[in-house]
Amino acid sequence: MVCIYACLPPWTATQRHVTTKASYLSIWKNRKFWRVAPLGFFGFGGLVAIQTLWASPWMVEVGGWTPAESAAGLFSINLTMLLSFWIWGWITPELHRHGVTVERLITWGTPSTHLTMAWLVLQGPSTPSWIPVMLTLFCVCSTFVSMSQSLIGLSFPAQLAGRALSSYNLVIFTGVFTIQGSIGYCIDTLQDHGFSLVSAYQWTFGTLGVCSFASWLFFLAWAPRERQ
Repeated sequence: MVCIYACLPPWTATQRHVTTKASYLSIWKNRKFWRVAPLGFFGFGGLVAIQTLWASPWMVEVGGWTPAESAAGLFSINLTMLLSFWIWGWITPELHRHGVTVERLITWGTPSTHLTMAWLVLQGPSTPSWIPVMLTLFCVCSTFVSMSQSLIGLSFPAQLAGRALSSYNLVIFTGVFTIQGSIGYCIDTLQDHGFSLVSAYQWTFGTLGVCSFASWLFFLAWAPRERQ
């Protein structure tokens, strides 16, 4: 923060006036923001919740892996995610130059997330050796949703882009913490009502998949109205 304050050039009076007038309220009332917000909450939030907390328990409690094996699987997931984000950063500008917009990538790429989640849930413990592969594919396919951050930044003028992204990050991390806690609560509640541990995991992850799918449908449904 000290380096930013000391090294960035000062704002002019006009720039300061425009930035001061820029209001978070104008972002929160904007249809463009709310069109993408459910994707951030359920899609991006669900990705981070599973990647950072629930992938390993799924491998151990559903797939029967040892903690050491699940740690190795988690390492492969995170390494693949790192490569995925790097590749997207490399190829997205080239795709954009050829008319493949971020919105189109989200529209056509996000269903792969729902398909891999359905595969993971329906297979359950029947193919334990494939569980890290399925989790990796789910996380990699979910990177399509991460492009919603770019879509938010490009949907607002320059003086509002930073605040729009801050607001969207708040939505994402609210989703992360809500989903992390909700998954644990749902698994415990289902077991209290007679479900086995594996079935509780499957129903809980399946419910998250349905919510993520609904957020994508919401994104599509608001597209025509947004262009008016």
